[in-house]
Amino acid sequence: VPLLFFRYIDQGRNPQLYTKECLERALAKNEQVKGKIDTMKKFKSLLIQELTKVFPEDMTKYKAIRGEDPPP
Repeated sequence: VPLLFFRYIDQGRNPQLYTKECLERALAKNEQVKGKIDTMKKFKSLLIQELTKVFPEDMTKYKAIRGEDPPP
């Protein structure tokens, strides 16, 4: 049991508020991390597109190794 939980009780606060605040913090952090993941996925996609324009043979090999495209 977290010590902060006991502080809630010592302060005469409702322990359910602790649970509610923990869930709200977890939800906010989850949304923040999801945004970062989505941004990184978009960045990866754009990077692969640009690298394919500059290094078409190397990117074909890379995609074949990664299993993203069948080899020619």
